[in-house]
Amino acid sequence: QEKGEQFAMMKKLLAVVLCWGLLFAAAPAARALTVEPATDRTFDLPCQAAILIDEDSGTVLYEKNADEQRPVASITKVMTLLLTFEAMEEGRIRADDLVPVSEHAYHMGGSQIWLEPGEQMTLDDMLKAICISSANDAAVAVAEYIGGTIQGGVDAMNQKAAALGLANTHYMNPHGLHDDDHYTTARDMATITRWALSVPGFEEIFCRTDPWTMAPTNKQPQERVFHCTDWMRISGDYYRTYAKGSKNGFHDQALTTFVNYAEQNGVRLISVELKCQMLEDKFRDACAILDYAFENFSRVEIPAPAEAFQVPVVGGGEALGNALVQPQSATALLNKNLTTDGITVDYQIPDRYVLGQPFAASVTYSLPENDYQPSALGSATLSVSGVSE
Repeated sequence: QEKGEQFAMMKKLLAVVLCWGLLFAAAPAARALTVEPATDRTFDLPCQAAILIDEDSGTVLYEKNADEQRPVASITKVMTLLLTFEAMEEGRIRADDLVPVSEHAYHMGGSQIWLEPGEQMTLDDMLKAICISSANDAAVAVAEYIGGTIQGGVDAMNQKAAALGLANTHYMNPHGLHDDDHYTTARDMATITRWALSVPGFEEIFCRTDPWTMAPTNKQPQERVFHCTDWMRISGDYYRTYAKGSKNGFHDQALTTFVNYAEQNGVRLISVELKCQMLEDKFRDACAILDYAFENFSRVEIPAPAEAFQVPVVGGGEALGNALVQPQSATALLNKNLTTDGITVDYQIPDRYVLGQPFAASVTYSLPENDYQPSALGSATLSVSGVSE
């Protein structure tokens, strides 16, 4: 028992030392950016893979090796948080629920907040620990809570990835510690983050910069304080007013990973940087591509044709009249070196509408090949009206 008490005291002292280390690490040294802002789409960020998308439409503004499967470390936790907030929205769990800590969570290792077996924390505290302090032990406890078991939680993560159509994503755990079968891509990571931002509650915690003080629990009498360590949202050369939210990660195989949410003048962007060599590199790369995007992209309107498309309606072997498919205007982020005159608007309208059969009409917007942004601007489904008449 005496040895156990000594071990517990050593853990707490180590936790204090680590917390002080994090506080000092959060203050970046003053230095100049080593990468010039991007000048066009051919600009090559030093990180191994990256993507930049318009949060509103999902349109890709920049990409590099965006479909290569890679380990991503703790940005895995974006999916863990996403599933938890969806479960809260559905009413299956609540923010004030007490979440128990299992032996498995206790022995997780990596970044953690030193939870004890049998300890109970509110789900709200667990989520803040996951997002702000990247706590692996809290991530396991939450995955077990929403999935019944750790495997149930991981299965839910893979099911969600499949539902989002992410063929290049597979999870083996809720925290991101390395496993050869645990991977995603920059493109999939951007899609996950975009979906997460649409779930009530996620954006608030993802964008939190204020410290969070967790109350004592049934196992630990002291308060614990969590601090934001995103230099883009704190101070220094990498500070950006447009930086709103982020999650970072690191382990030896993934190196440094980063996902960001940024907003300026109504333009909302998501960037992902994978396998940055050094801690500082993720901030440098994110600043370089986001600075460039906010300087060079603006939202433009793509007008729709004035008249609707008439589609013959048939049923019972005879023509019944015409239904209407109404064209839609759209908006897109366009590089300042391009104009809307070069945008191609392609409507896919069926020749006829057979009553009782599925009806599919859509429009696709694209640019000619250019040096400033990918050609695909997006697509939208169109509805048919006048069928009842």
